[in-house]
Amino acid sequence: MTTVPKVIETRRRRQDLTPLLNARSVAIVGISGPERFGGTLFSNVVDYGYEGETFGVNPRYETLYDRPCYPSLSELPERPDCALLAVPNSRIVDALQEAADCGIPAAAIFASAWSEPDDEPSLQNRLKEIALANSMVVCGPNCMGFVSTNHRLAISGYEVNAETPAGHTTLISHSGSVWEGFLQNQRGVAFNYIVSPGNEMVTTVADYMQFALDDETTRVIGLFLETVRDPDTFVAALEEAAERDIPIVALKTGRSERGARLAQAHSGALAGDNATYDAIFDRYGVRRATSIDEMMDTLELLSTGMRPNRRGVSAVLDSGGQRAHMVDLAEPIGVEFGKISEATESRLKEILEPGLEPINPLDAWGTGNGSDNIYVESSLALDADPSTGLLVFAVDLPLTDDEELYYPLIAETLKSRLQNPLAFLVHASESASPLQMSRLRSTGIPVVMGTETGLRAIHHTIEYAEYQRSRAAGALEEERPTRAPKELDELRERLESATGALDEHASKQILEAYGLETTRERAVSTLADALEAAADIGYPIALKTAEGDLHKTEHNGVLLGVSDDSELENAYRDFEARLGARVLVQEMVPEGCELILGLVFDPQFGPMLTLGTGGIFVEVLKDFRMLSLPTTSDAIASALASLHGAALLRGARGRPPADEKAIIRAALSLSWLASDLGDRLDEVDVNPLVALSDRAVVVDALIVPKATTD
Repeated sequence: MTTVPKVIETRRRRQDLTPLLNARSVAIVGISGPERFGGTLFSNVVDYGYEGETFGVNPRYETLYDRPCYPSLSELPERPDCALLAVPNSRIVDALQEAADCGIPAAAIFASAWSEPDDEPSLQNRLKEIALANSMVVCGPNCMGFVSTNHRLAISGYEVNAETPAGHTTLISHSGSVWEGFLQNQRGVAFNYIVSPGNEMVTTVADYMQFALDDETTRVIGLFLETVRDPDTFVAALEEAAERDIPIVALKTGRSERGARLAQAHSGALAGDNATYDAIFDRYGVRRATSIDEMMDTLELLSTGMRPNRRGVSAVLDSGGQRAHMVDLAEPIGVEFGKISEATESRLKEILEPGLEPINPLDAWGTGNGSDNIYVESSLALDADPSTGLLVFAVDLPLTDDEELYYPLIAETLKSRLQNPLAFLVHASESASPLQMSRLRSTGIPVVMGTETGLRAIHHTIEYAEYQRSRAAGALEEERPTRAPKELDELRERLESATGALDEHASKQILEAYGLETTRERAVSTLADALEAAADIGYPIALKTAEGDLHKTEHNGVLLGVSDDSELENAYRDFEARLGARVLVQEMVPEGCELILGLVFDPQFGPMLTLGTGGIFVEVLKDFRMLSLPTTSDAIASALASLHGAALLRGARGRPPADEKAIIRAALSLSWLASDLGDRLDEVDVNPLVALSDRAVVVDALIVPKATTD
């Protein structure tokens, strides 16, 4: 195991990345001739129009590119802000140490910093110790570099197009190939910063996010993530972004089990639990993309600053077939086409040619006669409808229309007359005209490329606006009852004194203290007490073994529907002989909808509430959701509604609907338990929580306290 130097454990303050991303001067250590890494690094800096001083450092040259070349950093005429270390692993420690000795506050390390697993300390930890001891910010190691477009600073050993424009999107990517692909995109998504952080030795994705949030040119942040190495700062950055209304679009790898393993192999870091990331992203309004194209479409929409003020989408098309295809895709994605008013329908009838339906989405193409006026007037009618939050022109932009710029000119006529945001969607991105898309984008009209990815981007944009409205309305806060300090102390003492998992009965007692309804039951150790308990509770009852750590079902330690004293006596004697004398006599809860409810404690992000359908659905369909804590009734209700088994709660096969408010109360109460006692818990498992028409009852539960250490 690699020993981490003590200094590494001491850091966590907000980093100032100005000397790195907005360096006033740079030194290229390992500068070299053209077509070598150090040469390309120099060419990018110069060709991109950097106005700061650029120093070359290489003892093999006296001059290079008609400039003086210095033998070492210490012999430079002035101290640069950033050292660009274009040297191999064998020289990287000495190079970084010299930069630190010279007081240079920032560095970029392109070498891999890989070392043999048995090397102690590892090469990367040696570098890390130097950087932290000298309060240096570092991009890398194992990075592609970064481009700061507003400062015309392109730092990469791979060729950067000198024409790359400045924009309002920040992209931070763990994948170098994704970094390069986004940098060279041909669709008009322009960046203020685009960063390949590499192994994030001391400067993490979260640090770059915080820096971008402080830049007034940032409108949206895109993340291509394999893992999160600094969870606390990452969450702080997410919260800050939400407060500042700067949306974040994340593509997090590791959704699949194999994907998670590959992410770990690629980056040397744990990918994290997929459901946990979903919970964290939901909490802070992060839009999680499932593909690179979807991410690009979403960044394009959000970089315009659009915030639809309602969920309804109105769409204008020139094809009935593409309209049907669009509607088919929209429903599962969650895009809602607004239900237009009778007044709007009447206005559309006046505008459209005979035979065209005045509905939303609208196929406005008839014979083509007067079509430009039809498009303009029908778009204005849909835009003015109270259901519309976003107007979409969903049309192909064929190359044959380049000369007349048919749709771009219509859009330019419309733009200043609309009350809602306008976006174009092209169905077949491969055949769309670059000229027409460029014309649209130059006037501030985004173009999403592909029906499915475009609809997903539209959905992300609408959901983000909805999240911000909820946040502004205070829907993300909820008051909770406070517990008396004495009662808290008693509960904490019970958990701290436990030597292992609490049994079902003891677990339920703690849940009861937080207001969860549990089964009427009694733990007993004699037949006489069992008979007395059954008489008090009332038959039929359930009999369960309550001995030690036995898994009840695996040892045939559960008998349901015990109907009388005779059956109870036989069952008790069997349990006593096989498993031990201690049993739980419990009421039989009527058949209802089974749910799971629990707490897990993620090593990166802390306590999470789990909620899902019970029975076979848990094992087979993995039908559950996780929520970051603290949470609210609204968030729990939303998670409940998103379950595949949500229809069961509304009543199925003649059963009455379940009491969803009782389920939400139980889940919220469990979240309060986590708030008070989470530091003493490893896990809480309620399985099942049986939802009935008038209540939700904890039928079985397990609480695992955190192991104590001397």
